[in-house]
Amino acid sequence: MNPGTRFVRRGGLLVAMAIAAVWPLIGLGASPAAAAPVAVVSSSPTDGQSLLTSPTAIAITFNQTVGSASSVVITCNGNAVVQPGARPTEDLLSLVVDLSASPLPRGSCVVGWQVQGLVDPGISSGTFSFVIQQDSVAAQVPTQSTNPGDTTPAAVAPSTNPGTPTDPPSVGGALGLARLLTNLALAGLFGSLVLIAVAWPEGVEYILTLRFLRYAWLLAVISSAIATACMTAQVTGDSFATSMSPTTWFELAHTTPGIAALARFALIAGTAWVVIRPERCIDPATQLPALALPGLAVASLGFARVGGNLQLVGYAAGMMHALAMAVWLGGLLLLSRVVLAGPGDDDLVHAVRGFSRMVTPAWIITLVTGCVQLYRLDSGHLLGTAHGRLLVLKVIVVAVMVFVAVATRQFILARLSRADVMSAPNASRLRRAIGVEATIGVVVLGLTAWMLASPPGNLNVSSLSVSNYAYQQRFVDPASKLDLKVYINPGKVGRNEVLLQLVKPTTEVSQITLRFDPPLNSTASPVILTVPLSVAGVAHLDPDIGIPLGVPGAWTLTVDVVATAGTFRQTAVLNVLADASNAVSVSLPTVTTPIVTSPPGVGLNQTTTTVAVATTTTLGSG
Repeated sequence: MNPGTRFVRRGGLLVAMAIAAVWPLIGLGASPAAAAPVAVVSSSPTDGQSLLTSPTAIAITFNQTVGSASSVVITCNGNAVVQPGARPTEDLLSLVVDLSASPLPRGSCVVGWQVQGLVDPGISSGTFSFVIQQDSVAAQVPTQSTNPGDTTPAAVAPSTNPGTPTDPPSVGGALGLARLLTNLALAGLFGSLVLIAVAWPEGVEYILTLRFLRYAWLLAVISSAIATACMTAQVTGDSFATSMSPTTWFELAHTTPGIAALARFALIAGTAWVVIRPERCIDPATQLPALALPGLAVASLGFARVGGNLQLVGYAAGMMHALAMAVWLGGLLLLSRVVLAGPGDDDLVHAVRGFSRMVTPAWIITLVTGCVQLYRLDSGHLLGTAHGRLLVLKVIVVAVMVFVAVATRQFILARLSRADVMSAPNASRLRRAIGVEATIGVVVLGLTAWMLASPPGNLNVSSLSVSNYAYQQRFVDPASKLDLKVYINPGKVGRNEVLLQLVKPTTEVSQITLRFDPPLNSTASPVILTVPLSVAGVAHLDPDIGIPLGVPGAWTLTVDVVATAGTFRQTAVLNVLADASNAVSVSLPTVTTPIVTSPPGVGLNQTTTTVAVATTTTLGSG
């Protein structure tokens, strides 16, 4: 080979090596857009998360370092929020907004961020959202992290605001007492007005009658307001004092018992129209609305329970049961406190005879509707649950009440069948007998209020059937440490009932979350459900609250379980169908509570074909 050819080859090799060495630099300088854009790696709060109160800080971590030209804008309920500027961390990978001195308001909040990457000089932006369930106040003594690179929100001293407790307020006792007093006062109002309208029109002329009706109405208003406030506190997690504000009561409008409680308070307040002038209940022109107002308030007690077999029949039976019991007990209260307060003319005799005639249908309706509710709620579980055992006790007490009532009716027939006036001895004897009967009736109302604090056997979580759930998914891991079953119904757009059974791990569980991510290119927001199970067992979310799935399509269900046995994450696809009759807004809030749970070892009913719906006192049912 001649020297010229060797020179050309060596020169070409050197040129190729030079080009190969500088080409990456040329490409890097000529194509800045080829670098990856800035993206969010994680955020606190996470996208779609539901928080009880405002976070003390918002932290956003990116996949690359960001420059000084960065900003964070927070919007809550459509309004921009004034907040401190975002500060970058020491490693320039995160932005932190301190909210310890300016907490965010309750509602839906959207965080918009805009950053300039140092690797990619272009501007990147994005958003994520979360929900705050209740208002909070600024912490008095915030403690900032000493590590400037730490993106964990600052620890905050406990708030002195009684309206933001860390745990749901304990109002069960107050709620039970308020229910008892409300039922008693309503029975006194409605039963008395019915007796006056049917058998004792002269009663409106007695000052004792006016005083009795007005005291009963005042007790009904106060106790109903307290009961509504207790139910609101259970739903929102606010303190009882905060929940006494009527503006917070509209949080109850998402459930049937809550709507019934709001309607009941409004109807009781409207009953003042007839209490001020009781003669309206005997005037043909005003008699219907005068009896309808307290009657509808009493009928609303029939919506204390939701779910179960023959739910519409249950509502009808509950309303009829409440009305009949009010006629019975309310008439007894008026007789013992007013009519038989002393001797009198023949109108008192007519009042007693009239009550004796109209109370018999009330007995029959009360007993028949009570048997219907017993079959619906406790058949097959009568002695196996607290509710069933209380029901047995209530049946015994009602039987005693009926026995006393029959004896009293026999006395009325024997002593007053031919009497023209109410003598003092007859009034005294009847007052004692009817007083005993009325006292037993008050005990029955107390047992009823107590029973509302525990779920019936047929509405208990452990008796739920899985056979009719539209979506059923089992999550297991290769090491057989996780065994979780999730059931969803109806699997359509709207609020969906959720039933969850955790079989494994059997060790202590610190966190279970279900995350529902909407279909790609959807405007809906993710929904996160936090399950309050600390050990293996069953949890249930009532359909009245339900997981709000706003659009049809393939949703991604992600399950996260954190336990001492390990951390598990599983995903599945939930195909949500369109249903115009059950459509909801895509802005429905994320639901984290309340969920009914059953203890370890409680299994699901795998054989029955009936799906029973559980309720909980956390909802303030009734």
